[in-house]
Amino acid sequence: MTLLIKLFEILMLLAGVLLLVKPDNIFDFIENNMANTFLYVTAIVVRFVFGVLFFLTASKSRYPGIIKFFGYVFVIAAIVLVFMGVGGFKYFFTPLISDVTPFASIAGVFATVFGGFLIFSFIKQKGVSAEINN
Repeated sequence: MTLLIKLFEILMLLAGVLLLVKPDNIFDFIENNMANTFLYVTAIVVRFVFGVLFFLTASKSRYPGIIKFFGYVFVIAAIVLVFMGVGGFKYFFTPLISDVTPFASIAGVFATVFGGFLIFSFIKQKGVSAEINN
């Protein structure tokens, strides 16, 4: 399970950097695949899987409450997308892409910080328990 969390951390960092350097790549991919249900299904599955993983692995992190909170947010987002349906997903996100594009660098910073926070949260603290016990 922790391997999947590490994969998510790295992907979040890479997505943030990509949004900072070449945001058109991400937005073009989304626009080109909006008509395809692949994007919709992937959005649901990724949110649900990582939400559950965050919930299950929260106790192994430095900030279990925050990680559980993100797990709940991801699962709730997946459920909302399921009820939204493919048509609602396309209707909601298609015009949103052009509105969000000018703020890609801000989104990139947030994604990079979030990825860094996750990496920091799940890094093992060597020697800390020995110092606390002494």
